[in-house]
Amino acid sequence: MARTPKLPAALNPRFLMLFRAALGQSKTAVEAYQAWRASEPLDAADEVVYRTMPLLVATADRAGIADADTKRMRGVVKHVWLSNATRVRDVVEACAALKAAGIASLLIKGGALFARDASYMAKRMTGDYDLLVRRSDAPRAIEVLRQAAFRSHGMKVELFSASDFDRDIHAVAMSRAGLSRAIDLHWRALFWLDEARFTEELFGTAEAARLLTHEVLIPGVAEHLAIAAMRPEPADQKEMVFRALEVVHVLESAGDKVDWDRFRAVVTRYNGSLFAAQLLDVVAREMPALVPDGLIEQLWTYAPPGKSIEIAVRAVPWVQRTPWQQFGVAFFTALRAQFKAPFRMLDWLKLPGAAIAAFDASAVHFPLLGDAILKRVWQHAARAAHPLQGRDVWFGQGFSIPEDDGRWTDSRFAVLEISIDAASDATVELAVIPFLPPGTESFRFTVYAGMGEALQMTAGRNDPMPFKVALKAAIVGTGQRKIVVALRMLDTRRPMDIGHSIDHRLLGLFVKRVSINGVPVFTPASAAP
Repeated sequence: MARTPKLPAALNPRFLMLFRAALGQSKTAVEAYQAWRASEPLDAADEVVYRTMPLLVATADRAGIADADTKRMRGVVKHVWLSNATRVRDVVEACAALKAAGIASLLIKGGALFARDASYMAKRMTGDYDLLVRRSDAPRAIEVLRQAAFRSHGMKVELFSASDFDRDIHAVAMSRAGLSRAIDLHWRALFWLDEARFTEELFGTAEAARLLTHEVLIPGVAEHLAIAAMRPEPADQKEMVFRALEVVHVLESAGDKVDWDRFRAVVTRYNGSLFAAQLLDVVAREMPALVPDGLIEQLWTYAPPGKSIEIAVRAVPWVQRTPWQQFGVAFFTALRAQFKAPFRMLDWLKLPGAAIAAFDASAVHFPLLGDAILKRVWQHAARAAHPLQGRDVWFGQGFSIPEDDGRWTDSRFAVLEISIDAASDATVELAVIPFLPPGTESFRFTVYAGMGEALQMTAGRNDPMPFKVALKAAIVGTGQRKIVVALRMLDTRRPMDIGHSIDHRLLGLFVKRVSINGVPVFTPASAAP
């Protein structure tokens, strides 16, 4: 008997149609395929259609369906296998270079599926091959690949500082054969999970496999499923489809080897049961026999109150979320982190204190009390310990990836930290350029460094650029002494929202230089290797 879904439907009608058509399950798949062909011209095919084309064509073949686009679609199918196979060379060469340097690597996601069953290389296209290394090995792994003629795409990895690997950056795209995206070198298997023990667990339970004729290391079956199930959130409909199909394919090829107790333990241990329940629900609605009875409901109930609200907000695309929705996601994420799953009756007594702690942890996203929140953000950073090295500047919160001339802020609040040897207070100076799109005359921001009141400033088109901000800064920290500078942006804009470019970042200030007592500690020259 088919289970009765209790969770909110995760896929919207269009992506559900494509998911069903790609599954190839009897009449439902054929009807979904026909609905897709009737509603969308092939010339409008997006990434989901393109990457699942072999599965869509297989559904049509089983039903004996052909039309004027069938030959073109078969051409795409041939290209999918060729693209997958061609990029294997980069994966193999990357693994060999890392192994020669004594760095262990783990093939995850779609590449691991291909290593389990090579037939899937002709059935679906992977956007790239994902290699996981330990966080401690990440800087050296990138340098090893660069020495092996790999080049990065979209990020200037040669400008990375040690602290970049401890931020929200979790991977970098690299290739050797001239392909735009051949491999993603990860130092976190999941972008939202910064847990070294999770990586160690993946390596500790890894299995040897073969990708075509080459030996690789892949996660155990339960861990493979956990990575796929915990990866997407409802707003990322494309990723939901890709990971749901990956779960289906892993279960079809190795379902009898799944240790579901271990799967449950992994996703609950790392606070991913909410995401796993949503993803497995997508699969179970169409193929209930693949998912154990009661597992989804169990994972869903493990989370504390507020999960339905969190999922509803997460269904809104990130760039479309209001400030209150951004805060809601951060608050409920922090609230879940206060409890060890499953949420039990006695946990209700802990809920008020946990809610206060969750608010404190997510205060940076609170839309009101701007300067009070700025000081709170500064206090959090002042108490936290980060692996600052020498006179390294740690762009820890609210900053984008390094660029040739400096760093953009990409959030309402941003924090930078500078290690220092002095014991007394110091003067910190920032040289910044505000984001002033056409028609904008000024940019307002507030800065605080632990002394006095927050300094409110306005940088306009008539001011000398870069705009210089100097203020007295408290020296904090035990052991490693440091200066913390917290910034609050009042006039941020997304270039894509105003037709300025396709850049989706929430731009505010571009930090070109940081000086302490008149001595530069961050400049474009000092950021280069």
